[in-house]
Amino acid sequence: MRGEELANEEFVDILRFAVLFLRSSDDVVSRLGYRIVLQYGETTGDYEPLHAVATTRELMPVVAATERIDPDLAETESLAAVLFNAHSTNFVTVEPSGQQRLRTRGQMDLRAFNTNYREAVIVAPTSYGKSEMLVDKVAQALDQATCVLVPTRALISQTQRLLIEDPRVRRARIRVLTHPDAYNDEDRFIAVMTQERFHRLLNENPELRVDQLLVDEAHGLLSSDQRAVELSQVVLTARHRNPTLGVTYYTPFMSEPTNLRHVNGADQRTQARSVNEHVKAEKFIVDRPGESSYLYDQFLDERIALEERVPTDELEALEWRAGHRTLVYVNRPKDAQDLVARLSSRLSPADLSAEARRAIRAIGDLIDPSYSLIGGIEKGVLFHHGQVPDLLRQYIERLFSTDPAISKRILVTTSTLLEGVNTPADCLILLTPSRGRRHLSRSGFRNLIGRVARFGEVFDPDRRDLDLLQPRIHLIPGSYAPTNWNVDSFLTSRANLARAAEDEVRNPLLEGSADNVGRQAALEYLENIEPGTSQLSGLRTASTEVGRLCFLNGVYDFDIFESEQAIQDQIDALREREQLLETPEDVLDALAKIFLEHVDLDDDNELARIRDYPEARTFYAMFIEWRMNGEPFKQLISRFVRYWTQLRDQMVYVGPRWGEEVYGEYGWRKMYIRMASKTRAGMINLAVVKIKEEQDFVDFRLSKYFEILHSLGFLEPRLYNQLKYGTDDPFIICLLRNGFSRDLARLVADQYQSLVSVNLPESTVTVPAELPLAMAAQDENDILVYEAETLVNLLDD
Repeated sequence: MRGEELANEEFVDILRFAVLFLRSSDDVVSRLGYRIVLQYGETTGDYEPLHAVATTRELMPVVAATERIDPDLAETESLAAVLFNAHSTNFVTVEPSGQQRLRTRGQMDLRAFNTNYREAVIVAPTSYGKSEMLVDKVAQALDQATCVLVPTRALISQTQRLLIEDPRVRRARIRVLTHPDAYNDEDRFIAVMTQERFHRLLNENPELRVDQLLVDEAHGLLSSDQRAVELSQVVLTARHRNPTLGVTYYTPFMSEPTNLRHVNGADQRTQARSVNEHVKAEKFIVDRPGESSYLYDQFLDERIALEERVPTDELEALEWRAGHRTLVYVNRPKDAQDLVARLSSRLSPADLSAEARRAIRAIGDLIDPSYSLIGGIEKGVLFHHGQVPDLLRQYIERLFSTDPAISKRILVTTSTLLEGVNTPADCLILLTPSRGRRHLSRSGFRNLIGRVARFGEVFDPDRRDLDLLQPRIHLIPGSYAPTNWNVDSFLTSRANLARAAEDEVRNPLLEGSADNVGRQAALEYLENIEPGTSQLSGLRTASTEVGRLCFLNGVYDFDIFESEQAIQDQIDALREREQLLETPEDVLDALAKIFLEHVDLDDDNELARIRDYPEARTFYAMFIEWRMNGEPFKQLISRFVRYWTQLRDQMVYVGPRWGEEVYGEYGWRKMYIRMASKTRAGMINLAVVKIKEEQDFVDFRLSKYFEILHSLGFLEPRLYNQLKYGTDDPFIICLLRNGFSRDLARLVADQYQSLVSVNLPESTVTVPAELPLAMAAQDENDILVYEAETLVNLLDD
C-alpha cells in the first residue's frame, strides 16, 4: 500500500508490530522489524523510529545521518543524550590520513579483532572496511615480509595504490612489490600478487620465508578450479617454510569460517570473526517485460503485486528502472558489449562532463575512435568485463565512480564485479541468473547485491533521505537470460533469509572437502613443488629434470608422471643437436614437438591447436613478433584488422566467447566468424577483446613452457627477454617488473626518463608525483596519465 493510503492510527499499529519483531530472538524476525522501520522512514520522511533503533543497536552512521536530515532528533539536554553523545565518540576512528570516520558497532568489533589476531578469518560485508583492515594489518608488520594475495591483476594495482598512499607505509620506506622479478633478497617488503605470481616468487627463491600472508577475497578458495587449488598450494608452501607464519583471510561472506581451514591442521590456530549486523535491507523487484511488477519479500518468501506495468520492450524496461548510477549484470562479455550497443542506438546523447569528454578522447587515441565503448560513453552507458584490457577496465571503473554528471549513468558488467570492484551504484539490474555455465551461488548472489549502495553513498552528507538503506535490485528476465530461468525459485533459493546459507567446499586442499581422490592428487602435486609439505609418504615424485620443472612452473595441461619420460627424451634429442632456439617460430615448433606431441589434452584445451595446426603456431609466432617489436596497443589492433581483411573470404577461428558460426571440427559450437560480414568498426571491437585474450594466453599458458625451455638452456638470452617482456631493453624491463604497462613503459623510456629513478641492479623504480603532472601538462593520453598516478610511490609525508 502507498503511504498516503494509511491513516496515522495504522502507522502506529505498524510501528507496534515493528517493535515486537525487533525484540524477537529470531534473527530473521528481528530483521523484518528493522525493515519495517526503514520502510516507514522512506514512506513518511519521519526518521525518529529509525533514529531510536539505530541508537539502541549502535549503528552510529545511521544515527548521525538521521540527525543531519532532521536536526530535532539531535537532542542534547537530557542526561541520557549527554551520555550517549559521549559514548558515540568511541565509534570515531581517525584514519592515517587524519580523516575522522564514524563506525558501527560491528565495524569496530571487526577492526579490533583484526588488530589482535595474527591468525584470523575476517568476514567483512561490503562497506565494512575490509580494505582498510588489510592495510592496517600490513602496517602492523612493516619490519617484516608480508604478502597480500589478490585474485586479479586489477586488484594488484588497486591494493598497491592503497598501500603506497598510507602514511605509515611511506614513512617505513618499504618496497611494495607486484612482480616476482622485482624481489631482491630483502628481509622486509610488501608483495601484492596473484597466487600465480607468488608461486613463481616462492619457486625462484627456495629460501624465501614470508612472515605474514593476507588473502583477500578468500571465498575464492572454496572452488575446485585450478586457481583455487594453486592458491591453497602457495598458502601451504608458505606455512611449511615458516611455521610461525601469520595468515589472515578476508572475505565479504562465509557461512562457516572454519570452511577455510586447510588440510594437515594448517589453520588450527586461526580464529574467526563475522558480524551479524544489518544496516541495509534490499528490495527485490521482478519486472517481466509486458507484465506487472511484483516485490519479492525475502523475510516471508512471498510475492507482493505492485501497481506498476513493465514496458514490453526489455531495453525500455531497463531504462525505466535505471537509477542515478546503475549496475546491469549479464553473464558474458559478448552480452555486455551487445547490450551497450543496443542501448546506445536508442538513447539520446548524454550531458557529458569534462571527465567523460577526456575519456572519449583518450580511448579513441589508445584504441580507435570506432571502439564501441566510446559510443556508449556518449550516451551514458559503459561496459566492464574481463576481456577489456586491464588498464582500460580500471579507467572505466574510475570514470563511472567519479563522473560528476547529474544525468543517469549505466555500467553493464559481468562477474568481474564480484572480484572486489567498488562503485557508487545505487541500483542493480540482473538480466540473467548465470555465472558461466551455472547459476550464481547464494553467496555469489549476496556478494553481487552487496556492491550496490555502499556506505559512502548511503551516508553522503549531500543526501536528504536514507532510501539507499533499501537498495533496489531489479530482475528483468529477457533475451540475456536462459529461457528456462525460474525467477521465483531462484529468489527463494538465493534471497530467502529463512534458508540457512551453506558454503560449498570443493577445493580438495580444504578440510571440509569430501574429494579424497582430488586431495591425494593435489597433495602429490604440492609435494613435487615443495618437498615435505604434504606430510604424506609414498607419494610419486618426478623422475626427470623436465618433470620437476613442469611441477615447479605450474603445468596442469597433462599428466606429468605419464608424460615426463617421453618429454625428457625429446629434450635429450634437442640437446644432442646443440642448437639454441632463436625465433618465436623455433620456440613454438619446439614447444609443440617436445611437450605436446605425445600427451593427451582435453578437447577444450587451447594448446591442442598449437599442437595440431601449423597455421596456429604461425599466427602466435606472428603475434609474439608484434609484441617483441614493442608495438602499442593501437598498432596491434591495426595489425589484427589488416590480417583479418586478408581472410575476408574465410571462416576465421575466434573461440567460443566471440564465435558466431558453426564450422569444421567444432561442428556443435559457434567458434568461427565470417570476416566478410564484419565492418571495420566490428573488426576493431573484435580485435580489442582478441588481443586481450591472446595476450593472456601467451602470458598465462605459453609462458610456462617458455620458462621451462629457458631453465633447460634452450633459449637465446635476448629472445627469452623478448618473449617474456616484449623487449630486451633493461630500462623498460625494469619498469615492467615494477608494474608499468608496455605502453606507459615505452612512453617513459622515450620522453620522461629524467622523472623516474631506476636502479637496474636492484630492479627498483621510484615514481614521483611529478611524472603524471608532467604527462598531463604535455597532454599525454589520459589513460596513461591515470596509470602513472596509480604508480606514484614517492609522496610527500
